[in-house]
Amino acid sequence: MDYTKQKYIKSFSKGQITIPKEMRDGFGLGDVFWLKLYVENEKIVAEPVEKGSNSAEYQKKLLNIDGSWFDLEDYKKMRGDIERRFSKNV
Repeated sequence: MDYTKQKYIKSFSKGQITIPKEMRDGFGLGDVFWLKLYVENEKIVAEPVEKGSNSAEYQKKLLNIDGSWFDLEDYKKMRGDIERRFSKNV
């Protein structure tokens, strides 16, 4: 499978986009993943933060992030959001 082929996609409201399944599969990304976005040579570049990690490993990593640099209330809210999302996927 050649997941590097060019694709045209349309954004949804507020600039949200969907990465085609064949591209996600080609990079070993599941339904939930992080991307690093940056601008290079006047182009938007999106790089997967971690390739090929399975969902359980990824969930553990997210829940074990040292949040000492977060505001405590922001951290609690974010942690609750993550736990709710993962409980729906299990």
